[in-house]
Amino acid sequence: MAESRAQSMRLSAETLVETEDEKGIYLIEDGIEKRIGSTTEKIKFVRINGRDAIERVQTLNSDMFGNRKGITIMEKAAFKPISFTDYLNDSQQLKAEYGDEGVHITIEDNKKTIKLNGDYVDTFSVELILRVLPLKSGYSLQLNGFNATLESEVDIYIQVVELEQVKRGSEDFVDAWKVKTYFGETLQYYWIDPASKELLKQSSQIGEGLVLEFRRG
Repeated sequence: MAESRAQSMRLSAETLVETEDEKGIYLIEDGIEKRIGSTTEKIKFVRINGRDAIERVQTLNSDMFGNRKGITIMEKAAFKPISFTDYLNDSQQLKAEYGDEGVHITIEDNKKTIKLNGDYVDTFSVELILRVLPLKSGYSLQLNGFNATLESEVDIYIQVVELEQVKRGSEDFVDAWKVKTYFGETLQYYWIDPASKELLKQSSQIGEGLVLEFRRG
């Protein structure tokens, strides 16, 4: 059973700091590893319509997945989503704007509004939320999520598994919280540094004997 839901926990991004990060993308097939690209993340604080907000810009460069960029903007006080924009090869594919009446989604010239009930987080903000949670052994949390690219609500379930050693630098290993996170039926694992709150590694099984990882080289 989850400890609480997002609306009762009072999520806050006040402990986050502005950062820039780069990781390699690795495809591991039956234990054989191949680097297939890189990803960057830039977090900065901005003002949107008089509100203190966080802008998270993620880029992905890969021959396999293409060149993508996602920009997620959320309120700093409670991670309330403001917008998400998805680009492929510098061309805008989708824009989602959150309002009181729902989510306004624009794909090329097509526009629609999806109504939401209650409080939601954008699924692309979860990697930031993990960094501010009071992670400890046995900790769990359930959130109401919305994925704009799927145009659907997603139940998010977060559970701390254990402390595990992962690479932070070329030869630097640290203990990090291994966190199991379900987005509906889709499972992702994240490793969070307890001291710096840095996201050190992300891993998911995308097929039989096939694992995709984002991590330091």
